[in-house]
Amino acid sequence: MKPFYPLFNAFFHLFHAALITFVMVGWIFPATRLAHLALVLLTLGSWFVLGIWMGMGYCPITEWHWKIKDALGEGRPGMSYIQFVLQKLLHRSLNAMTIDRGVVVATVLLAVASVAVNARHLLVR
Repeated sequence: MKPFYPLFNAFFHLFHAALITFVMVGWIFPATRLAHLALVLLTLGSWFVLGIWMGMGYCPITEWHWKIKDALGEGRPGMSYIQFVLQKLLHRSLNAMTIDRGVVVATVLLAVASVAVNARHLLVR
């Protein structure tokens, strides 16, 4: 399986990017609103419910991705995926607490938007 690890690493980058993008914009489109609501609730559940046992902000996808990076000899980044990507893109160290707070606030706001548009749709019916 080790020869496939670079492919798995690329897959997880793409998968993460797709999920993050969907969490940011999925509530906008009527056809994806219920899926968005489900994903954002699963995300918050992972961070705060699984987080009770695994550490706040826990993401199983990040966990699997970090295992692949470790197997590739890159080590396990000791940060969230979003912090990891931002540091790679900006080529500088960033404050983890600031990023985590910003991500949580943004995700909660997106969850509120998702609940609002889904509730409006149900009430208008």
